[in-house]
Amino acid sequence: MDLIDFLNERLQKPLPGLEAHRVFIPDIPDAARRLLPPPAGARQSAVVVPIVLRENREPHIVFTVRSENLRSHKGQISFPGGRLDGGEDAVSAALRELHEEIGVDPRDVIILGGLSPLYIPPSNSAVTPIVAVLRTSGPWIISENEVTEVFEVPFSIFLAPNSIRSEMRMLYGANVDVPQWDIHPTIPLWGATAMILNELLWLINEYQSEE
Repeated sequence: MDLIDFLNERLQKPLPGLEAHRVFIPDIPDAARRLLPPPAGARQSAVVVPIVLRENREPHIVFTVRSENLRSHKGQISFPGGRLDGGEDAVSAALRELHEEIGVDPRDVIILGGLSPLYIPPSNSAVTPIVAVLRTSGPWIISENEVTEVFEVPFSIFLAPNSIRSEMRMLYGANVDVPQWDIHPTIPLWGATAMILNELLWLINEYQSEE
């Protein structure tokens, strides 16, 4: 069984969720809130965790850099996604946002399944991550109002020993160690996107341990 077939099956079973998410929550005052179910009234959102297969079917993950024009999480590394519109489910919203942000036709997307939902207090968002394989790998058609850059990183970078490091950062008026990946020349990968990705990586580690 290859990795994609494994993920297609594994995502239908119980997921590590909070255990994987906890790794990337810095010691901040609202840390505990980020591990709780979202409150009533949280904005329902969805993101696509896009996988492309390169030479020898090596999987890469596709990221965006959010525009400085956006109201929340501006300039951060992210996955394509956004708020659910009326009548949409998480998959429909994620596919729409993927098309709007980087031009991927929904017909070029193979949905594998969903990761654990998580709550993001600063934007009051309840996010459902949808893992998908893209039949296309560009050229990306970028919505400049939402995205400033699209880039790919091979899974092997994240799975390397000691790939996670901590950086001291001022958050909520205190200096705290923030776990992150350095995968971009100027922007660290941390926060909710790192939490989502880490759960997927835990599943990939399961796959590799079974080989």
